[in-house]
Amino acid sequence: MAELQPRFLMVNYQDPDYVHWGNPSHYTRAIAIIDEGLQRLVAAADADPFYRENTIFVITPDCGRDANPLAEVPFQHHFNSRSAHETWAVIFGPGIGRGIVDRPVDQSAIAPTIAAAMGFAANRAEGSAIDGALL
Repeated sequence: MAELQPRFLMVNYQDPDYVHWGNPSHYTRAIAIIDEGLQRLVAAADADPFYRENTIFVITPDCGRDANPLAEVPFQHHFNSRSAHETWAVIFGPGIGRGIVDRPVDQSAIAPTIAAAMGFAANRAEGSAIDGALL
């Protein structure tokens, strides 16, 4: 981070995919690891004036998870359900509003939100920018 200083930095976490091996504790442990990494990333961004004033950060997993407790292997995303497309994201930086969007948002909204914050159109994106995410 100290050398490249990009205006956009995206972290796409895939650690929760360890749940495919069938052990739910792999999923919850991966979430804890993501949380620790997110804390370190935010602290580093806050400590560096370049990042604080110039860089948009997006942290998100690769997909949402099915909430079907009857599935043989829990927390899947292979069934193309709505919950498999709904995901969380942490987006912060210049032009991004403070607060929480506390409603389901399809993962296809992430690219248009980033584009809008950075001042360009995401003409080929399927979704729309997240209402309330931008200043």
